[in-house]
Amino acid sequence: MTMFAVLLFRVSGFANISPPLMGGGTGRVKVKVDLTPHRASPAGEEETFCFRRLFSFAFMSVVLSWGCHGVLPTLESPPDGMVLIPAGEFTMGASAEDGLIGIDVGVDQTPRHQVYLKSYFIDRYEATIGEYRRYIAETGAQPPEIWKPFPGRLDPKDVYALFDISYPDAEAYCRWKGKRLPTEAEWEKAARGTDGRKWPWGDDLSKGATNTLGSGPKWVAPPGSFSKDVSPYGIYDMGGNVMEWTSSWYLPYPGSDLKRDAFGEKYKVLRGGSWTSSLTPFGRTTHRFPVLSWIAQPDFGVRCAKDAQ
Repeated sequence: MTMFAVLLFRVSGFANISPPLMGGGTGRVKVKVDLTPHRASPAGEEETFCFRRLFSFAFMSVVLSWGCHGVLPTLESPPDGMVLIPAGEFTMGASAEDGLIGIDVGVDQTPRHQVYLKSYFIDRYEATIGEYRRYIAETGAQPPEIWKPFPGRLDPKDVYALFDISYPDAEAYCRWKGKRLPTEAEWEKAARGTDGRKWPWGDDLSKGATNTLGSGPKWVAPPGSFSKDVSPYGIYDMGGNVMEWTSSWYLPYPGSDLKRDAFGEKYKVLRGGSWTSSLTPFGRTTHRFPVLSWIAQPDFGVRCAKDAQ
């Protein structure tokens, strides 16, 4: 949604600016110039009068310049089902203060470091099977292998979170939605906010807070089923249910001296806990799970992101 500003000017006085009107405008600026003559200023107010007139002309020139060059600031509301993550720095990664390195905290999650991100949108909920079925119907894409009829398999319901999806399929689905996959950094900021928390809901190890091994239905759940598993930005299921693909390659963090053959453009990174894994360490906001992009598992899902305009 674009900010549609109506600016009212009095050429011989201070510029009077009306409150912004929110609507689907074109981004143009409407300027009304009131040329109503003012009576002469009393003695002693001539300098103030001239300053006001000069200020009005200068302010109007700036606004018209913005409009001509297409740089008038805009305010865009999140698309349906998405949340705006504001621009700014956040703490990415973990340290020994967050738990035992190698047990609670993976060595690939260190060191803590500051990352600046531009504003972006991210889905409030994980993608669902119903949404993916619509994608299949419109594009002719193949359904996940696990959805095919087989004795003993549960019939995937539309309300459940999408699962058993590979990286290429996740990427194609988000592109079909007019979106993209989030980066690792975007995912982590959306999950933990700017206070460096261990889990999306805070620093307390709350068993039963999300759909993980030993505390859920032992299967994928509909997105939003666990009301406590919500991030500071109001995003659900980042601590459990299904792991979520990111667009990032598995690389060491800045300042890390860790050496691994897996580093490089070989593995994509999944984020978040799942119904098949324990809350710690997998449900932590910093946990990284590198996987070959073509692999699909019953706990691999997707959440899309989008650039903010």
